[in-house]
Amino acid sequence: MNRRRIRCMVAFMLLPAYAWSTESSWRPELYRQISPEAFLKLPAVNEPIDFDAIDFPLLHAAVLYLTNAERAQRGLRPLEYNPALERAARGHSADMRDRDFYGHMSPVRGKRTPNQRARAEGFRGGRIGENVAMGFGIQYQSGQSVVKLDGGHFSFKRNGGPIPPHTYLSAARTVVSDWMNSPGHRANILRPVFRWIGVGAVHHRDPRMEGMHRFHYTQKFGT
Repeated sequence: MNRRRIRCMVAFMLLPAYAWSTESSWRPELYRQISPEAFLKLPAVNEPIDFDAIDFPLLHAAVLYLTNAERAQRGLRPLEYNPALERAARGHSADMRDRDFYGHMSPVRGKRTPNQRARAEGFRGGRIGENVAMGFGIQYQSGQSVVKLDGGHFSFKRNGGPIPPHTYLSAARTVVSDWMNSPGHRANILRPVFRWIGVGAVHHRDPRMEGMHRFHYTQKFGT
């Protein structure tokens, strides 16, 4: 069995002015009903991710709430959920996965730029910002050596137990932390002018990493 080191990737861009399973514990109206403190205590948010039945709206919500927590710490107003930006973010994450590219410039006609993607989904605001990232579905940190076990699991040791999956909260915390540790991403998250946000994630098993569970994430911001 091979030991290997795997890296996580993030990228950002600032520009001037999909459907998923209906079996979700999260609905858009809950953004206005559940406080940040209450959200962190929700049982579903702290459950390990089942990769056969991922609750994507809940994962998006976790990223959104933790993004707003970073803004709140600095006295900035919270970003508001926007369904058009969420659709654009989800679509771009899916395109990156399905078309095997990573970044802000897409090969998809009519959705080549962050601005085009937002407009194509009906967003009629002004300035657009975008963060993208790739993260792991299991509790693995970039650069660590791992061993692939029978059954498609991974371990830090040849005779060790499987690396556990992230919870929705820990997956979101990891990607938001990565963005906050990168100046360009951080600037987008903390830009006072932004008012709206949409988050979109997709999952796949990366064949270049022997089938490790991965997520593509996109955040889209708007004024």
